[in-house]
Amino acid sequence: MQDCRNCLIIRYFLIAVLFIVLVGLVFTDKTHYLSIIKPDYLAYLILFIGFLIFIIKLYQYLKKLPISNKSDKIGDSTGKSPKSMSSKKIN
Repeated sequence: MQDCRNCLIIRYFLIAVLFIVLVGLVFTDKTHYLSIIKPDYLAYLILFIGFLIFIIKLYQYLKKLPISNKSDKIGDSTGKSPKSMSSKKIN
């Protein structure tokens, strides 16, 4: 059975949370090195990374847009009117 992408992301997240909890329980006396990580700094980092990803995605989107003044006509692009085309019946 093939797993979907969302299921894999959820599984990896749960495994990471379990790993962090286990590390916290096993190495309680050695986690004082992590005291430099504050919630404010982590929030700023997440906002900065999100803004950076948004700018990159916006740049990629704008790079794909055509920069021409041609009208987007649907149908015959040869310029012939429908009256000038032959009127053969199709059986």
